[in-house]
Amino acid sequence: MKLQGVVPLLQVGNLRETIAYYQDCLGFQQDFLWERDGVAIWAGVSRGEVSFMLTRDLGTSDQSFIAEKGNGVAFYIIVDEIEPLYDEMLANNALIVQDMMAFGDRRQFTVGDPNGYVITFSEPYQPPA
Repeated sequence: MKLQGVVPLLQVGNLRETIAYYQDCLGFQQDFLWERDGVAIWAGVSRGEVSFMLTRDLGTSDQSFIAEKGNGVAFYIIVDEIEPLYDEMLANNALIVQDMMAFGDRRQFTVGDPNGYVITFSEPYQPPA
């Protein structure tokens, strides 16, 4: 048995606004949108090899492991060219929550989305020889 990947499913407050942000500011494309009775329920977005699924806020749970959206979660996306991506996202008015910085012998920057999730774009880490 081979695991083939992971696609995070993010609960969002406004699905259509979140899709627009991922498209307009982060450069993702909408892969699918599932609606029921004209209400957007679930969607997929991707850019390159990276995908997210988005769903309308499902509410809270009485289970102790459920936390607020985005709390304690950071997504790291490895990119081959960090500078052009940073410039693109700045030009597209992405919510930059951490400017470009050096960290662990690589450069990275972090954006936020309208729901409190954070995504860090990073160069690959090259351990010292």
